[in-house]
Amino acid sequence: MRAQAAKPGASKKVGKVVSAAAPKQGTKAKPGKTSKPRQRQRALPWRPDGISEVAHVRLRRIGVYRSLAAKHASLVLGKRDANGTQRTFLVQATKGDWVRVFLPTRPNESQGWVKRRSVRVYTNGYRLVVRLRSHELRLWRGDRIVARYPVAVGTRSTPTPRGLYYIVELLKPSNPNGSYGPFSFGLSAHSNVLKRFAGSDGRVGLHGTNQPALIGSNVSHGCIRLRNAAVRRLAKILPLGTPVYVRS
Repeated sequence: MRAQAAKPGASKKVGKVVSAAAPKQGTKAKPGKTSKPRQRQRALPWRPDGISEVAHVRLRRIGVYRSLAAKHASLVLGKRDANGTQRTFLVQATKGDWVRVFLPTRPNESQGWVKRRSVRVYTNGYRLVVRLRSHELRLWRGDRIVARYPVAVGTRSTPTPRGLYYIVELLKPSNPNGSYGPFSFGLSAHSNVLKRFAGSDGRVGLHGTNQPALIGSNVSHGCIRLRNAAVRRLAKILPLGTPVYVRS
């Protein structure tokens, strides 16, 4: 199915990047008492007020470095992807003239450093949280949930990968009544079991469907399916770089 790049929602530009807020730490156990080992907390890329930052590549090509000490880029990406979409990263943190970003590549949740002068940074108040067991997608704006949508997710053999991702692209399929519905968001997530699918590299999508009766079940190859009315609404408001947190 041929798809065209669709124009995403707008973000606000900022002049200075602010480092992502660190999660609160648990209270230290008192001496003489045993305590359960705490699970490692995920460093979420949005502030307590729900604002995150996204970086648009402004140069023809951008180098991604594994660390600040690296002398050479480990990855070079173009300003636009294969579908012509503006290359965008979700910002994780900043340090001086560098920005740490989430990458749209395997392995899932990969991160790297890019030079601050190579990107334009914008703020974004939206984020999505997907609950796999309850088959629910929650749309957040700032620190409030503004909508809940039922979804279909991956099967046991082709599960939707859990983790912290972001919107890489928004495509408009040529047939709005087809299996992908009127819009399809490409995520930075990739299937953990399918290295290739439908001619691509196994990228996970968030899209509409022509089988709404299957919403609320585990039926996909890893993609997240929404009713068409819901994906139309999201296509109008969500910018590239919007965080997508997939939880159990």
